[in-house]
Amino acid sequence: MKPARKKRNSYLILIAVIVLLTAILIGLVSCGVPKLKQDDSTTPPETTDAAASTGQTDTAGTADTTDNTEATQPSTPAVDPVTMRTVTNVNVYVSPDSNAPTVATLAKDTQVDVIGKEQGWSAILISNQTYYVPSETLRELDQYLIVIDAGHQSKGNYEKEPVGPGSTEMKIKVAAGTTGVSTGIPEYKLTLAVSLKLRDILEARGYKVVMIRSHHEVNISNAERAEVANKLYADAFIRVHANGSENSSVNGIMTLCQTKDNPYNADIYEECKELATLVLDEMVSATGANKQFVWEVDTMSGINWCQVPVTIVEMGYMSNPEEDERMALDEYQQKLAEGIANGIDKYFE
Repeated sequence: MKPARKKRNSYLILIAVIVLLTAILIGLVSCGVPKLKQDDSTTPPETTDAAASTGQTDTAGTADTTDNTEATQPSTPAVDPVTMRTVTNVNVYVSPDSNAPTVATLAKDTQVDVIGKEQGWSAILISNQTYYVPSETLRELDQYLIVIDAGHQSKGNYEKEPVGPGSTEMKIKVAAGTTGVSTGIPEYKLTLAVSLKLRDILEARGYKVVMIRSHHEVNISNAERAEVANKLYADAFIRVHANGSENSSVNGIMTLCQTKDNPYNADIYEECKELATLVLDEMVSATGANKQFVWEVDTMSGINWCQVPVTIVEMGYMSNPEEDERMALDEYQQKLAEGIANGIDKYFE
């Protein structure tokens, strides 16, 4: 029996040796598995894209774990910044929330670097830190938004509204306008015909254009028309009208803006005066019409309610037989529209 036990013991010893050698071999194999390079990230695969989006990657596409506090801040742009401009004075927020704390107020026409957009907010860089402003307050540097108001409408609204914000003085909301003494064309039709031509010219030149109306059957007060331009932060608001006078010999083109002492928007007087002057000059140049003047007046509710550069264009007298007939011609309307567009071009030079 002893020899059998010895043989069994030998088997046990052999098995133990095999187990030990196997364990050693497994350990050696495990040690031989290639490790991540020292500059590779231990970030789990599912987070690699998020890390890479910060732009901090090596040539192998793995995240750089170098200790760099600034690189991990949200100020690091995920994309190349796009330079845009503010279209109004705008508050800068620490997060995309109008209830969040503000850190600054940017003046109109300030250039900012935009690194992203989300749900109506634009992320911008200031001193290499990320802040937020409403996207609607930004526009591309070479992109201008023009709002065109074809004056009047088919039926006037003779209810009254304040002549300006907070005013106790009241004025009718919108009149139907005058009528051509020779042609019988109502002003609201003439203004829309020229306004549509102006729209086409401006769009062909690269402007963005919004029409207050594109047909006659509307009911929009003068204050409401101004509010459309305000809400869009229009770079210019062009109100197209035709004139009338008891003196049938009076003719020519004039433009209107507020006075420097306007109680509602004197702060934009200089811009409005420049716009009105340039549009007038270019319209006269394009048409050969008689040049009147820039009429500065504070009784126009369609100007007083504006917080953006605005001018009223009185493109001729429908009470003058010759000018009335001339304005009815498609070719002359095209010249009027081109003159207005040329003035707008000059304004943005």
